[in-house]
Amino acid sequence: MADTLNAQQWQVAQPDLRAVGLVALAGTLDILIGSYDYSYLFRLRWPYGKAAQNAQRLPQFFGVNEPLPLLLAVILGFQHAAAMVGGIIAGTLTVTVLNPDQAITEYLVGVSLVASGIGTITHVIRFKLFSLRGKTFYYGTGVVSVMGVTTTEVVIGLQVIANDVARGTSWNDAFGKFLGTNLICVWITFCVSWLPTRILRKLFPSWIAGLTVFLVGVNLLGIGMKNWGGGYNCAEGYEELCSGNGTVQLPYGSISYLGLGSVCFLVLLAIEIFGSPFLRNAEIILALLIGYAVAAFVRHDGDKYTNGQAIRSAPAGIFFWLHTFKLGIYPGAILPFLIGYLADAATAIGDLTATEEASFLETHGTPHDERVQGCLLADSINSFLATLATSLPINIFAQNNGIISFTLCASRIAGVCAGLWLILFGVLGNVGAFFTYVPNCVLGGIETFLFGTIAVAGIKVLVEEHLIDRRTRFIVAIAGGVGIGVTIVPNFATAHLWLISDNASAGIRALHDSIILILSTGYVLGWLTAMLLNLIVPAEVDPYEALRQARLRGELPLTALPGMHTAQGEQPTVTPGLSERPSLSEKPGLEAGDPADAEQDAHLRKMIEIEG
Repeated sequence: MADTLNAQQWQVAQPDLRAVGLVALAGTLDILIGSYDYSYLFRLRWPYGKAAQNAQRLPQFFGVNEPLPLLLAVILGFQHAAAMVGGIIAGTLTVTVLNPDQAITEYLVGVSLVASGIGTITHVIRFKLFSLRGKTFYYGTGVVSVMGVTTTEVVIGLQVIANDVARGTSWNDAFGKFLGTNLICVWITFCVSWLPTRILRKLFPSWIAGLTVFLVGVNLLGIGMKNWGGGYNCAEGYEELCSGNGTVQLPYGSISYLGLGSVCFLVLLAIEIFGSPFLRNAEIILALLIGYAVAAFVRHDGDKYTNGQAIRSAPAGIFFWLHTFKLGIYPGAILPFLIGYLADAATAIGDLTATEEASFLETHGTPHDERVQGCLLADSINSFLATLATSLPINIFAQNNGIISFTLCASRIAGVCAGLWLILFGVLGNVGAFFTYVPNCVLGGIETFLFGTIAVAGIKVLVEEHLIDRRTRFIVAIAGGVGIGVTIVPNFATAHLWLISDNASAGIRALHDSIILILSTGYVLGWLTAMLLNLIVPAEVDPYEALRQARLRGELPLTALPGMHTAQGEQPTVTPGLSERPSLSEKPGLEAGDPADAEQDAHLRKMIEIEG
């Protein structure tokens, strides 16, 4: 019959089930694992000798919108989260250093991690809001921007809480005032987010942002050193023997404390020298965990440096509003907090630009301007919502940019996974308790390195600006000198500057507290000084820089530079212009069409176009 298929025809008509199964398996493996070189992430290195000079095969680069295998997304997301955990925890523990209730500290560590994770996801996904006059407005950056506790508000917060507690206010009420003041002041970032980028660049030059970040790092370094020596309270004289190191109580600066803190530095050094990209990207949290483990094993006269029982008895889960605080306002801290948020806005632009560079995205033009607008808008609203949920204020960080550069993965999927990891860390109650009971000496060792990296990040921005302008060097010298000086001697101008009576009005007292707080906070005074001088000191052409640019364009001979003279009987050497440069065939060691020379030539042309 025509409708009947013989055996041979049946085999041709039916698909090979084994082949289908293999194709399905290959597709599943590609989704789950992919073809990424995972050995690159975990391969240890020996940087000494000739073997260290052998070039390693770099992994595949993943762009911002490229999909990732599930396993790689989870691993890289964990790396981003691990790079952030240290900064989030350190900032939270710095603000709560005077808090006597460890359960509250556990809670704040957890909710700060959760808030940072949620904020990270909203930044990475980015939401389109509306278009107006040809410009599109967004909520978020659309790149791997991770959020963490803002260090500028931490510096001011510790100071105002300490002052309020010294007046007899309970820590919980003082922290509630800290939250309430931030809920008001954060809206200045919201207003700034709607300004055109060209105005933002004029208002917040990147070198002022770099100076501010440097001063914040210097200010925080003092807190790290105090914890390393045993604890903030005993360093400030609040207690004779240092608490916060398990049941061990020793005088400040004891060799036992210094030794445990040094373990963290040794681990950091070993990982930096021999570690794989995975280990080096997570070196801060790994050094903290190893230092914590060493502290858990050692004893001092039978006493322990850790509190395992408190960790085991921690609540199973943590989320927003499990603890609440009575909101209030510090009238005298409003102006310093406003300055802090303006400084955060300036540094956020720099952090975003660094992320764009690591992701091979343009750092100028309309896409960049839209990312800046979305960044500042999301920073302000995310910080407001986080503070409303009893977390510390948050903003974007730049610590994860090294991970993008190391792994060559800028995919937003990794950023979403990082946010999920942070939420998981925060929700688990034992994680918050674990970090709450880190011995002060171990935490101080990590903080000293972590806050040092903040200061170096500021220096990096200053160096990239070259500081070739005499005016800029002048302003940085004054503002930086004042900011560092106040950090070292915080009461140099506040002890007898303005004495007010006890019956002074609330307005006078708020103004007094605001001025005193500004004059005693190094980065606030430094930023304010730099901004004022930037408006007052007129711009001028640096004579040396003008000559340098003229020589670069081939308009002046070498002898035009001060102090340069020709020997008797010699003709002055003229720097050739671009059209007078020797041809490739005249350059020793280079063949015509050498790509290195072509790249160099193109770079020089671009420099002349920019500087001309």
